[in-house]
Amino acid sequence: MNAVDRVVAHAAVLGDPAGWAVAGVQENLAVAVIEAVWGIGVRAGGVANVIARYEALRGERPHTPAELAAFVETLGGPEAFADAVRNRQRTSTRNGILKAEAVYLEARMLGEEGVVDASGLSDAVRARWITVPGQKSGTSWDALLIATGHDTVKADRMLRRFVAVATGTTEARVSAARAHTLVVDAAARLGVSARALDYAIWRHESRAA
Repeated sequence: MNAVDRVVAHAAVLGDPAGWAVAGVQENLAVAVIEAVWGIGVRAGGVANVIARYEALRGERPHTPAELAAFVETLGGPEAFADAVRNRQRTSTRNGILKAEAVYLEARMLGEEGVVDASGLSDAVRARWITVPGQKSGTSWDALLIATGHDTVKADRMLRRFVAVATGTTEARVSAARAHTLVVDAAARLGVSARALDYAIWRHESRAA
């Protein structure tokens, strides 16, 4: 049994694919940026709480990344933003910056690039996205694409852990690139969208975390 076969077999723990819930497309690009950066490697409820607190402050009206960056500045900067949404998680436990700062830097960059909706998420913009500290792997970029309706997966630690269990190894031995490839291939084998399988895995692993 090859690695893709093993991932397909392990997907049985996720239940019947016909019953998998798929996250709705996030039309508010500013909120999608928050979801993409803050949601990496955390439980579903954690990022949902951050978004709820942000929307309580900012309102639910769709707004651009540039407006998100400007809002963070009116609060006093990323530190104040982290306090306002009551979440001071970092992009990494070792030398990571606040996720609030990463969100701010990404939102400001998107504003500089003139990105106002998902149609502006080009390869050139990705090249700048991954220069922000903690975003080099491109996992949060993939998360942004998923949030805005693109059919891909984000190979964060949740996905890597799922693939590790499926293939009988450790999370540390599964690279983001390998996890990404195996899950995309497994989705094709299962006859589901990559986005649907990604979300099913994230929900399963976030409950187990």
